[in-house]
Amino acid sequence: MNANPTSGGMPMRMRREKQAAPKHAAPKAHRLDTRALIGIILLLVVGLIALFSASYPAAISKFNDGTWFIRRQGLYVLVGFVAMLVISGIDYHVYLRFQKPLFIFCIALLILVPLVGVDHNGAKRWIELPVLGEFQPSELMKDAVIISFSYYAVRYGDRIRQIRGDLPFFGALALIAGLLYLEPHLSATIIIFGIGLAILIVSSMKIWYFIPIGIVVGAAGTWYIATQGYASARIEAWLNPFATEELFKHDGWQGGNSQIAIGSGGFWGLGLGQGRQKHLYLPEPQNDFIFSAWCEEMGFIGALLVLVLFAFLIYRCYYIAFHAPDKMGCLIATGIATKLAIQTLVNLWVVTGLFPVTGASLPFFSYGGTALLMQMGEMGIILNISRYMRPSEKRRG
Repeated sequence: MNANPTSGGMPMRMRREKQAAPKHAAPKAHRLDTRALIGIILLLVVGLIALFSASYPAAISKFNDGTWFIRRQGLYVLVGFVAMLVISGIDYHVYLRFQKPLFIFCIALLILVPLVGVDHNGAKRWIELPVLGEFQPSELMKDAVIISFSYYAVRYGDRIRQIRGDLPFFGALALIAGLLYLEPHLSATIIIFGIGLAILIVSSMKIWYFIPIGIVVGAAGTWYIATQGYASARIEAWLNPFATEELFKHDGWQGGNSQIAIGSGGFWGLGLGQGRQKHLYLPEPQNDFIFSAWCEEMGFIGALLVLVLFAFLIYRCYYIAFHAPDKMGCLIATGIATKLAIQTLVNLWVVTGLFPVTGASLPFFSYGGTALLMQMGEMGIILNISRYMRPSEKRRG
């Protein structure tokens, strides 16, 4: 007897075709989000201009070479931009394979920092690496939190809506905060907590959980200020850096000179390259206080330009997050967007006197190879996620 070609109710050819089809077809990739790319390029260009103008007095004083900072930063920008374009072509799901070893590796680095770290101004936040120079493990920890929290938030699913499902995430944040306390590094702690909470909120964590979280964080902050002498001094200087001449010369020096620089700029500014506070009055004009030097030279108009550029890029990052093809892409993009938003806001609040002085650099502007390369890598991931948005959504955006 001949075999029935429709055995089992399905023709043999159709069965073979069904077996050959993939279970989960990958979404079709499109062109990356050009608006986000333009925003990144504009911030890099304006950042390099601001850095060159702000850094040359310090470069001459320290290295007898006015281009010392800008030459190195230009190289970092070039390498970072190429890396961003390469990463934008790599499927973002690849990073999930390494989320656990990356997180463990970052925890190990944070443990090493107080033991073998490099001390700058009383804080150990850097590790000296051969050839590469100084490296800040907290920068890598931020990305490890983004990837790991996104992975487990998707894996836990609806358990995120229960306090028991959130406890592992809070435990991880507490561990990181404890290790950063040893450096100490308050700004990194704030940014990492913000990233973690943003991912949990988008994953459907109940909002009322912020009540006990706020109580715990408030108690921890009060204890931190009470036990760290420098913290209480910074609070006093933040409230009024000009209270006394002695206070201004010591703890109020950074915040006070930053406010003087911003106020001196007025509406139109003194002109590019004409700033006065950067001549060894304003501390770290090439790093944490680069926005102050920019405001003095470019005034309110220049400051507004920078704010608009940051607001536009942050908006595009969140837009990409909420139009991602899956929950994993949404959470990763949300974490990156939140990191960019919080780090930008903390730096701007510090230099304008709305927040106590803490070591938070301004993304794309402040001098530093490690931070810039990490930021460019994150933008590469954002651009890769944007490739999988549906074409109709990209047109509407």
